[in-house]
Amino acid sequence: MLTPLAAIREGFRQTRRVRGAIWILFWLNFGLAAIAGLPIYAGILRFTGHSLTNETLSQSSSVEWLTDFSINSPGSLTRYATVIGLMGLISMVVNAVLTGGVLGAFRLPQPEFSLQSFFHDAGRYCWRLLRLWLIGLVCYWIVFRVLHQALGNLVDRWSRDQPDGRPVFWVQLGATALLVVALAFVNLLMDYARVSLVMKDSPSAVSALRASLTFFATGLRQAMAVYAIPTLVSVALAGIYLAVAPWQESDRPWMLVLLFAAQQVLMFARYWLRVVTWASEWFYYGGANPDNS
Repeated sequence: MLTPLAAIREGFRQTRRVRGAIWILFWLNFGLAAIAGLPIYAGILRFTGHSLTNETLSQSSSVEWLTDFSINSPGSLTRYATVIGLMGLISMVVNAVLTGGVLGAFRLPQPEFSLQSFFHDAGRYCWRLLRLWLIGLVCYWIVFRVLHQALGNLVDRWSRDQPDGRPVFWVQLGATALLVVALAFVNLLMDYARVSLVMKDSPSAVSALRASLTFFATGLRQAMAVYAIPTLVSVALAGIYLAVAPWQESDRPWMLVLLFAAQQVLMFARYWLRVVTWASEWFYYGGANPDNS
């Protein structure tokens, strides 16, 4: 059985082999984001034309202009929000389907990444992964309903009669931490369920979820380590980016181009680490269940 660190090392090695899958994830999501932003861009350009305001908006945002836009173009912001929400939903579905292509690349290791095999596996596991995705949405809803809404309301009612704000702060912090832990657990559970579904070629999303729960019962801490280490690296990269965020305020055009390029590099790195996580989970799960690998 592989140790968590050995599984992560193998995950990094295998991710280099299937790096073509990362480019597919990156460019498809980039295209969906561009489609979501196009109506907003067209609306702003139509409203400002080639005025001085247009040049100002190309350098920084303006609350005053946004207020003026919402008054003179009623309903536009709501329509833009609808488009963004719809594209976000489409993005989740697309990424759920593409997961099958990524994980399928680990089933039969090949010297080179195959585009044909990627989309074949994506189609092969499409409906099973979508059913698993719907189960995951229900799990996330339950977590938010129980911990975020119900527990949050309970904390709010309790805190109204507390004269000292310090215990209120710690109780609210504890409730938030509990929510984050619960969401991380559901995310981890769904990750290993995807791995189990593809590795065993399971016809049932429920069976894959049950196998994930059974796997956790034998070694949750190690499974969490395999998931957590690449995830923390991704969070660290986002932290580094935010640490240099003040240079976003520059009004120089070349700085805006540099900012855009840095954002895309960050997104590509996060997709890379996401695939590293899946690969690490794959080999750790396969090492713990050698009959399935």
